[in-house]
Amino acid sequence: MNGEDLAVAASSVRKYLRTRDLSLNTVLAAHMRSQGIPPNGVRWELAKAAMRAGKSFEDAARLAAEFAGEDADAPRVASPRSISRGVARSAPRVDIAQPQLTVATELTPARRSQEPMDWYPQRFEPGAIQGDGAKKLLGSPKVSLEDMLVRETAQNSWDARAGDRPVAFTMNLRQLDAASVRDLRENVFTGEGPGTHIHEALADESLWIIEISDRGTIGLGGPVRNDLTPPPGAVTHFINLVFNIGATKSDKSSGGTYGFGKSIAYMVSEVGAVVIWSRCNTDSGPEDRLIASAIGDVFDREGFRYTGRHWWGRTVEGRPEPLVGQAAATLGNRLFSKGFDGDELGTSLLILAPLLGEPGPDDDAEVLAQSVLWNLWPKLIPGADGERAMDIRVQVNGVDHSIPDPATHPALSGHVACLRAVRAAQAGSEPPASLFRTEVIELSRYNAPIGHLALTKYPVPRTPVRIDETRFPSHSVTLMRSSAELVVRELDRPALADPGFQWAGVFKPLADHDSIFAESEPPAHDDWAPESLTNKIHKSIVKVALDKIRQEADHFLAPSAQARVASGNSSTAAVGDMLAGFLGGIAGSAPSPKAKAGGAGGARSAKAAIAVRRAEGGPADRAGWTRTVLEVSVRGGLPSGTPVAVRVRVATDGGTERSEQPDYVREIGWVGAEEGAEAAIIKPETPRLYVFESRDDIAVDVNSGIAAEDADIERSGGTS
Repeated sequence: MNGEDLAVAASSVRKYLRTRDLSLNTVLAAHMRSQGIPPNGVRWELAKAAMRAGKSFEDAARLAAEFAGEDADAPRVASPRSISRGVARSAPRVDIAQPQLTVATELTPARRSQEPMDWYPQRFEPGAIQGDGAKKLLGSPKVSLEDMLVRETAQNSWDARAGDRPVAFTMNLRQLDAASVRDLRENVFTGEGPGTHIHEALADESLWIIEISDRGTIGLGGPVRNDLTPPPGAVTHFINLVFNIGATKSDKSSGGTYGFGKSIAYMVSEVGAVVIWSRCNTDSGPEDRLIASAIGDVFDREGFRYTGRHWWGRTVEGRPEPLVGQAAATLGNRLFSKGFDGDELGTSLLILAPLLGEPGPDDDAEVLAQSVLWNLWPKLIPGADGERAMDIRVQVNGVDHSIPDPATHPALSGHVACLRAVRAAQAGSEPPASLFRTEVIELSRYNAPIGHLALTKYPVPRTPVRIDETRFPSHSVTLMRSSAELVVRELDRPALADPGFQWAGVFKPLADHDSIFAESEPPAHDDWAPESLTNKIHKSIVKVALDKIRQEADHFLAPSAQARVASGNSSTAAVGDMLAGFLGGIAGSAPSPKAKAGGAGGARSAKAAIAVRRAEGGPADRAGWTRTVLEVSVRGGLPSGTPVAVRVRVATDGGTERSEQPDYVREIGWVGAEEGAEAAIIKPETPRLYVFESRDDIAVDVNSGIAAEDADIERSGGTS
């Protein structure tokens, strides 16, 4: 389904849309709201299954509405618990495979036990993968360890989102107290655990961990055993994350695989150990599940070889299972700082003894915050409804560590403008207002649209900025998938020739091409590799997209290969550079006069030459603004004086932007002239002063010229 189809489908339910970003999910959610039902829980899964089976948006929403209860007196919106208990009698008869609600784990006496967890080391058997192999499944990612941790855990959380509610994603670096360390040592990581060094780490009662949690998600549902055939349509989230390596997610718009992404958590842990606590919905209501896992070295024990993979939970019929129910909730609340409120669902991950390479937890938090900024920045940008798709936090002992705002970031602000423009293009809506022009290009293959590329140029701050020089000034296109909007990689191209400006771009494929680009990604999801695809059409689509992104970016940059040359009609050719140095904000190049002939910046008289220089400057009354005083003089011209007009505009690469920008430039006017006078009479060798204020973080172009005959010229004739 392309963007036009989505726009048509959304037209009848536009008032129920909460974002301008049209996708299968957002349009389906709007249709469900139009039926008076929230797009979450079982009904949401049913509606999505109906769409996958080829049903229309209207039919999918209707099926979800019928699922709420066939009795005339039944409420349209029921609680998750009441729906769970009424599945058998309330489910409509439809010709699609309905998503199965997780069957609650039977609470046998062994599973109810509050005893310490059982240790289960994996013995070698045909096809078993050893611990070191599991750690290497990510291959050789192009990003750092901390970037991989942020990318993969956030991706898993995003893929598990419940309906269209924001996902709360938190990374909390915290130091455990002695009681918690003792709990881990005595009640969780029991047994020998050879090859992991877990017990050495737990000997330190001031152990640091990373607790990664998500809420507003569906938790890890499905069966707890991976040796039994799941019921038709059942989810397998728990076994895929905990037991299976590289299990593919069914949703092709998701991040791809659970198993590969989870291996990064073991790599970050100095002892290769994690604890997982999840709450999912079942046919008997919410169910807590808790299990610990580790990856270590291969070892021998009592005549048998073991892979180095370990689990701690309950051993049932010779296989590892998680603690479930109250036993899991009780232990989870002791070990984790963030619990579950009411019927809240989600997953928390505790990584023991993290190694992020920094000297202290605050430094580690800064590393994680920067990783969030550069890899998850699209999730920090609100949609048209003003809400973020994810509420992302980095903490140290529960205290928030600042994450910079990408919309005002010296380098990423341009990428943000491009993302907003692409969102608007793919939603069929008007592009958002932007100070600097953003160009949106639809990329096609054989006249069939593939996706949208947005490009922009914007100033470089001159104030000191601590950013990796490979990322700043910006000179790349951010590649991201349509629905997930998580950064895949930066496609670098040459920097602008003008050192005062930088450029940025964003490319997103159309929603119906998302799965094709997903197929081209390696396990680390950090590239699009068309050569890895076997389907020739899919390979061509990805290759054409990448080639055209490079071509369009290079074409966009081409005009800046030559330095800007000021027109001979401008007597202020160098004032832009002079003012840029004075402002100390964003550097611009020499101004390019934009006034039309006969206007305020028109051609000067052959007998009059206008000169402009800065007389003085300093802070304005408003914080973050500078007041500048220009001295304007005329040589030659009529003895009675020449009408001169000055215009100050925001500088951009290649010219000025917009006719009026009161949020960035405020022209106070001529000293000694009537308020509102567009021009002043300046006699030869008798300078006049012109005053304006501008924000510190922009550059300006100053244009002057002989005023038009119909201009509002001062009549006082005064000088100063």
